[in-house]
Amino acid sequence: MSQRTFVAALAFAAFISLGLPDGLLGVSWPSIRGEFALPLDSLGLLVAVITAGYLTASGARRSGRPNS
Repeated sequence: MSQRTFVAALAFAAFISLGLPDGLLGVSWPSIRGEFALPLDSLGLLVAVITAGYLTASGARRSGRPNS
């Protein structure tokens, strides 16, 4: 496998892994909602918490980098 093919495969895997949790949440939410008897607006809170986690993790990674 050439380096170019490896980098393309790695980029593809990263792209899929970033979108997979959001896609799975949309598919599994009706079952989660029914199992735990949650109201529909709980999905908004869950998405807000996930977004805050992404932003926090992104900020933590950026603050650890040296200035260049």
